[in-house]
Amino acid sequence: MRLVVADNDSEALALLVTDFKFEGHDIVGTASGGDRALELCRELKPDALVVDFRMPPGMNGVQTAAKVRDELPEIRVVLYTNYVNAEVARGARESGAILIEKGNLRALRRAVIDDPS
Repeated sequence: MRLVVADNDSEALALLVTDFKFEGHDIVGTASGGDRALELCRELKPDALVVDFRMPPGMNGVQTAAKVRDELPEIRVVLYTNYVNAEVARGARESGAILIEKGNLRALRRAVIDDPS
């Protein structure tokens, strides 16, 4: 799968990139913010976007997911975050993103490749 990965934590981003490459995915772009992640999705048309929730300044992960899903509905969006609460879960659901709590790499790997519908 062709992926764009977005996280403002450079170490978390590097870990995700390494893990996805190890799993055989093609990382076509990385971003440290939602605005750049959206630009990369528009330009590169990946199969999936993995995006953190909190990436100041600019759009958060739910806002990014909503824009990507609105403009590019064929892209699967996975919100991978430490900020799992009712509000974030509702935002993910409403934006069409799959919500995975950070640290659960097995669930993240499944969310990227499995069709949840």
